[in-house]
Amino acid sequence: MILTLKQARLLKGFTQREMAHELGVHVQTYSKMEKQPDEVTIREAKKICEILEFSYDFIFFNDNSTLSR
Repeated sequence: MILTLKQARLLKGFTQREMAHELGVHVQTYSKMEKQPDEVTIREAKKICEILEFSYDFIFFNDNSTLSR
């Protein structure tokens, strides 16, 4: 299963505002993460995956990601 960050968030029932709060960032910053996931830092990706309870292989390191190349 390959998910976008937005799909993973929605599957777990989080709003962008809730995710931003959990990550300690402004909602606009989180929104940018969803639009440009290849610019998310490893630390941020790990925290996001802990919150959403998904392996980052499903969201950040897949065939569609430039992080995997």
